[in-house]
Amino acid sequence: MGAIRLFLALVVACDHWLTMAPQPLFIDVRAKLGFNAGYAVMFFYVISGFLITYTLSRNYPANLDGSLRFFRNRFVRIFSLYWPVAAVAIYTFPATFPRAPADIFTCLFLIGSDWRLSFADYPAAHWGAMLDGLHPAWTLGAELTFYLVAPLLMRSWKLGVALLALTFGTRACFVWHVGPGLHEPWTYYFAPSTFCFFLFGHFICRAGLRWDAFTANRKLAFMLLAASITTMALGNYDNFDSLRFWISILCFSAALPSIFAATKDLRLLNLMGNVSFSVYLIHILVFVWFGGLISKLAVSPLPRLSAYVSVLVALAFVLLAAVVAHSAETIVAYALRVALGIRSRLLRAPAE
Repeated sequence: MGAIRLFLALVVACDHWLTMAPQPLFIDVRAKLGFNAGYAVMFFYVISGFLITYTLSRNYPANLDGSLRFFRNRFVRIFSLYWPVAAVAIYTFPATFPRAPADIFTCLFLIGSDWRLSFADYPAAHWGAMLDGLHPAWTLGAELTFYLVAPLLMRSWKLGVALLALTFGTRACFVWHVGPGLHEPWTYYFAPSTFCFFLFGHFICRAGLRWDAFTANRKLAFMLLAASITTMALGNYDNFDSLRFWISILCFSAALPSIFAATKDLRLLNLMGNVSFSVYLIHILVFVWFGGLISKLAVSPLPRLSAYVSVLVALAFVLLAAVVAHSAETIVAYALRVALGIRSRLLRAPAE
C-alpha cells in the first residue's frame, strides 16, 4: 500500500515539475501508467477512506471519547508536517501572505479551503485560499471534511449509503451537464462530487473487516490491481470521467482489503506511505528553491530522453527533501502529542 501512495504522490510532483521547469518538458503519459495529478488525487481519496475506516475500527471505541481521540491524532498527523512546511512557504513568499480573514483561516487550518478555492472568485479558482508553494494542500480540506464525518459513518451504514448515493448522483449530474472532461470547480474541487471516492474506500474496508472473502483471496486482489493499472495505462485518454478511469478505480477499490492485509506489517512500505505525504506537500517548494540546480544537473546526451532525465532528477530532489521533512516531522509530532496528551502507540499504527 505504501508503494502505491508514494507512486501517486510522485505523479503529482511529476506533473507540477513539467509545468514549472525552466524549459518546456513533455513525457508520454504512459510513463506514469496513464495517471495524472487529478487521477492521483481521486485514488488518494479512496486510500484515505480505506485507511481511516480501518484505524477507526481497530483503534478507537465507537463513542465520544474515541471520536475525540481520533480527531486529536489526525490533527497531529496533518499539522505536524503542514505547519512547518507552511512556515517555509511564508518565508519563501512573504509578499503573498493573504490578508482576508477567511483566507488566513484556510491557509493556517485548511478546513474549507476546497470550498473557498471553488467559489470565492467563481468561476475562477481562488488560490488566495492557499499559501503560495502549497497549492496542492487544498485537497487536505476535503480530507479534513471526511475525518469529521468518518466516526458517524462507523455508527450508521445507512448514513454512508445515503451519502454515497447523494455524492455519486451529484457527480453523475455534473458530468452529464458539463461533460466528461475535467471541470475543476464542479468535478474536481467540489467536495459533494468527489466524496464518493472516500466512500468507496470506506465501504470496501468495512466489507473486508466483515467478510474474510475480501481479504483471503490475495491472488484475485493482485489480479484486480493489475487490471486497474493496465486499464489506466492502455485505455482511452480523451476524458477525465472516462470508462477507463471508472473501471480502474473500482478494480483498485475492490483489491484494497487483500493488498492492505498483505502489506500492512512491512516497515519499508509503511515508511514509503508516510514519506508520500511529505512528497505531496513539499514538492513545489523544492522546485522553487532548487529548480535551477535540477535543470543544470539534468543533462542527457540524447535529446529524446532529456525530459525524462529532468523528471527523474527532480523527483530525486523531492524524495531526498521528503525524507528529511518526515524525519523533522517526528519532532513536531512528539511536541504536539505531549501538548495534547496523546499516547504515541496509536500514531505508530500502520493505518495512521
